[in-house]
Amino acid sequence: MKLKSEALRKKILATATTLMIEDGIEGTSTVKVAKQLEMAQSNVYSYYKSREDLLLAVFTYHQQLMVASLMPLLDESAAPIQQFETLFSGLIQFAKVHYDSIRIIMLFRNQPNWRQKLPTINDDAFFIRAFKLLRDYQAAKIVKPVPVDFLVEGAFSIVVNYVTALHAGELTEDKLTVQDVISLIEDLMLV
Repeated sequence: MKLKSEALRKKILATATTLMIEDGIEGTSTVKVAKQLEMAQSNVYSYYKSREDLLLAVFTYHQQLMVASLMPLLDESAAPIQQFETLFSGLIQFAKVHYDSIRIIMLFRNQPNWRQKLPTINDDAFFIRAFKLLRDYQAAKIVKPVPVDFLVEGAFSIVVNYVTALHAGELTEDKLTVQDVISLIEDLMLV
């Protein structure tokens, strides 16, 4: 049996990422990934047992990049406004640098048939801590009494729309600053 290569696994993920951005989730297949990499489809299956497994691995990879970027910014002892500004500023910076990651995450989040297959809040220490913090802020009447996951989804959408407009050249940071975007998020989430 051929030994698995971490480098090849990453190439498969990168190729699937590119295909998803170009063709969407439904337009991405193990056949297309294999063809792009000039390899047999069976090689893809030696790393990922199914198309769904590959696609979920792509989502998880990009979500973990985001989590790794944001985890050091999560500080339960910080003042709530400072914590909001730090986390959302960090998310915006991540989105600018890792635009494809944000696009992949949003692609999956926008598909109702994929949402229930994605990792849940309880599957990751960062999300467990962040959502607990938001619920604590709700109890202290700092965050609006709306389901936290809905508020976070709205805030994430604001960030995605902002960074997409920047990438498309529809907006410049002098017309809408990071601080302006954070203020919009705070208006959405804070009492």
